[in-house]
Amino acid sequence: METLARLVHAGTLLIVNAVLASLSCAIFLALRWSLRHSGRTTGLVLWAASQAFFAGGFCVLTLPAFHVDFSGLTLLGNLLIDLGTVASFTAVWTYFSRPRRFWRVIVIATAIAMVETVLVMLGGEDLRVMVTVGGSLKAILTFATAFMLWQCPDADQRVPARVAAGFHVFWGSALLIRVAWWLVHPAAESMHDVTSSFGLLARLVLTWAITPCLLWMMSRRFDAELRRLAHEDALTGVANRRAMWAAAERSLAHAASTRSRCGVLIVDVDHFKGINDRFGHPGGDQVLVALAGVLRVAVTPPDLVARIGGEEFMVLMRDTDPAAVARMAEGLCRAVEINPFAVDGITLHCTVSIGHHVAEPGETWNDAVARADRALYIAKLRGRNRAEVADELNGRSAAGLKERPEADRSPPLTQDNR
Repeated sequence: METLARLVHAGTLLIVNAVLASLSCAIFLALRWSLRHSGRTTGLVLWAASQAFFAGGFCVLTLPAFHVDFSGLTLLGNLLIDLGTVASFTAVWTYFSRPRRFWRVIVIATAIAMVETVLVMLGGEDLRVMVTVGGSLKAILTFATAFMLWQCPDADQRVPARVAAGFHVFWGSALLIRVAWWLVHPAAESMHDVTSSFGLLARLVLTWAITPCLLWMMSRRFDAELRRLAHEDALTGVANRRAMWAAAERSLAHAASTRSRCGVLIVDVDHFKGINDRFGHPGGDQVLVALAGVLRVAVTPPDLVARIGGEEFMVLMRDTDPAAVARMAEGLCRAVEINPFAVDGITLHCTVSIGHHVAEPGETWNDAVARADRALYIAKLRGRNRAEVADELNGRSAAGLKERPEADRSPPLTQDNR
């Protein structure tokens, strides 16, 4: 410790740490400004605040070099650095939406900070007290932050989060080494901290590394969101048309190589225009979201459900046969029929019509979809709330079918007044 203190001047390290923390604060504030309309800037604000506290604490500790000194100056600088550590912990806690039990860490840190303040106010600015008590406080918060980063719940952000966790473990270990040095050197001069250069160098490494790691994490999150939006329907959360077509092409190629078959079902909400006319488009959206929930429960991987436009959904069944596809279609009709949907506080019973087809070897996906779509057309003509298969339309021509009279049609929807 003494050799390092002679090699590296603590005042220089304080200035460098203050500059790096200020730059990090500016970066987070600029990023927060650019994302001000995204609604996800709380973590950025807290990270900016933590760097501002660090910069302020380091600046306060450099004031004696400029002939500015007053009682409690060292305590103030260290408390600002402690606040920076608290803000950094809270930023990660907020960013990952961690469980409430982590508030206990804040309570413990607050209690230790109060103990440090009282001891310094009663006994003066004793560096032994401030390093051991304040270092313990920062070490607890730093290791808790590292723990949260290591347990990053998002797989896309896990690698940069764990790199950041490693740097926090390094910083926390440096804090504990400083605390241990003061504990095993009882005769050390309490007004001169020979461990400050070591601690400031360790902090310099963390400040230098943490900002790129956090920016790396956020860029991975935004990339994942862009990929999700490109393949997910924004309203219902199921796959979109692009994702369905890509998955179907892959499945057909796999089926051709394994001599298996794929099935396609097109699901259409009956009398959806009546729902929109009665409840408006927001009400229609509620029905679509509820229907997507029913389909997600019934269609399990590796099969896929997607919304392909308007009130139409599609189901891709992999490695299947006509009987299984027919059972799925009938099951979906019954599942929708028996599951009421709540729209503006009113319980509705809706139905769907389904056309389904099993692609033959060599058949393209567009041809399979066209056949299922024709079967859906027949299901509509034959009274809705039913499933039809595209097997040459059961020997009948679609053009030869006429829609049932109005009195014979199933009602567009029923209201449950119970």
